[in-house]
Amino acid sequence: LGVPPVPCTPGGSAMSTMGGLALTARDLQALPADDHREKHLKSMDVFHAVLRHRGIEVQPSSLAPYLDRSLGHDESDLDHRRHAHSRRIFAKLRERGVHGTRSFRIMLHHMDMQGKGLVLARTFEGALSQMGIRLLGREFEELMELFGTPEDPEIVDYVRYLACGVENWSFPREEVVSEAFSVLSEMCPGDLLDARTLEREFQHRALAHEDTGALEFFKQMSDSNLKADGIIRWGDFLDYYLDISVNFDSDEAFCNFVCDSWDINTDDWLAKKVFRRFADPENRDMLPFADFIQMLGELDPTTTDAEARAWYAAIDEDGSGEVSLEEFLSSKVLKVKRLFDEFVGDGSRTADKATVIKILQTLNECITDEEAEAVYCYADLDNSGTLEFIEFLTNNLLKLLQIFDDYNRDRRRRMNEVDIKRLFLKLDPLLSDEEVVAIYKAIDVDGSGEISFIEFCQSHILRAKSMFDRYDTTRSRALTQFKFREMLLDMDETLTAKEMEAIYHLVMDQNDEKVHLAGFLNPNIVKLKLLFDKYDEDRSRNLDAAEFSCMLKDIYGTCNDAEIESIVRVLCPSGDEGISFTTYFLRFKEIARKHDLIHMSKRRAAREKAKSRGLLFKA
Repeated sequence: LGVPPVPCTPGGSAMSTMGGLALTARDLQALPADDHREKHLKSMDVFHAVLRHRGIEVQPSSLAPYLDRSLGHDESDLDHRRHAHSRRIFAKLRERGVHGTRSFRIMLHHMDMQGKGLVLARTFEGALSQMGIRLLGREFEELMELFGTPEDPEIVDYVRYLACGVENWSFPREEVVSEAFSVLSEMCPGDLLDARTLEREFQHRALAHEDTGALEFFKQMSDSNLKADGIIRWGDFLDYYLDISVNFDSDEAFCNFVCDSWDINTDDWLAKKVFRRFADPENRDMLPFADFIQMLGELDPTTTDAEARAWYAAIDEDGSGEVSLEEFLSSKVLKVKRLFDEFVGDGSRTADKATVIKILQTLNECITDEEAEAVYCYADLDNSGTLEFIEFLTNNLLKLLQIFDDYNRDRRRRMNEVDIKRLFLKLDPLLSDEEVVAIYKAIDVDGSGEISFIEFCQSHILRAKSMFDRYDTTRSRALTQFKFREMLLDMDETLTAKEMEAIYHLVMDQNDEKVHLAGFLNPNIVKLKLLFDKYDEDRSRNLDAAEFSCMLKDIYGTCNDAEIESIVRVLCPSGDEGISFTTYFLRFKEIARKHDLIHMSKRRAAREKAKSRGLLFKA
């Protein structure tokens, strides 16, 4: 018991075969129960190993035999009577709280002065009394009859008694305890887990339902620390959780309890198990493309090649050709896949708007209906009313949900320029100040100084930067005209040479005739084109005055009707003619300049109004 087992324990476990593998925390409740005989034998092996770790002599006769309860039992059979007596007492110990069984076992160990697994029957009775459990005279006589030694019935084999009540240890339980031990050990010098780390990392909320709480946990855990050096070994850790396991009927409840105790995300733990099953043993934190595709094929044989490649591209953010464990865990892609399978029952992996919103709110319960709808609209570019799993991946919704977590940390759910800078530098540390400012201006179109999550989604800035980065293979933050045209055709293969020329002249740098990232993001070409396509319903590449006006309201949401009308007249003087796609991009700078003038005029009026009232105008 010096080291924990390899997490993916082979042989027989429901979690050790891909067909029944738990991919997310929600799957733990759906796993088929282990074979009762297998679980019993596993429990006996671990229980006796823990006792030997404590220096307790374990006799072969102390093993509790497996009893198939489905076959009924003979009331006169000793083994069945022993199990019945033990289960009655264990049920009462469970009523004493999550540490009831453990407290009782530790008392018996302390009373077993010779370490032979034997105590006097009256001593055993006294330990139960300490736990608030009183044996009737008949029950005491039965205790000596069933568990007394052949040499002296008044000496009880308490190891056999405990063995009859320890029978629910399973591979999933051992795996989650092993994961907790490994996570905690990695926080310590030399990977040697110490008591101080336990005290620092333990999450009190896990025992919120217990009256004794965290103090009782530290006391009980200290009873496992058998060495004077203060190091918690695997056997010590397992000793504690074997007793705790008795209080949980389901693997799901036990696994969640262990994860909650040490602030381990259950989904991440299960995803790590899947990842490392396919990773090279010599580099368990990296997964090459071929192994990743093999993993997807075994997880779900119906996964198409396009889905597999989209899945891979969505996770391999740095384009290294390998998926790291950190990228895999942060993506939450296994959970998304499981939710698509769960909510879309027909196997099509195509969800309507309501279903996608439900999936998003299951992934993060803090996201509102409006925010979830903004995420949906971000991906539903063709306005089909549905979203495929592959669209979920290719539209960076996984990254968008990670960004929502940053928003959710602020109770106002808004970000200022400093917050946006911090966010994008975390996504791309090589961004220059000029590029960060361009990103901010592309999102904060109304100049309010704050950006909501919905505004962030509507800006499509994440899509625009991702598209630019895909073609910026040299990481120079600049594209030649040829490369830029190639990117535009990838965005829309129907663009004509004249239309691409108009877009290019809008964003190119006059000095080197290249398109730089800052120039591409402000003005936000991707958003401008998406909005034009949205209102160009007949795909004529022309908008009439009414359509043009509606589009401008989408771009400049804080402008009133009169202000929008004045912007429309920049390109449509008479107010009734339309505008072509080419003209729209060729003259967009005039539109932006008119909006800036309107915005400055409104700020000037607000400043004068504040001044006339003796108030300080806040810019």
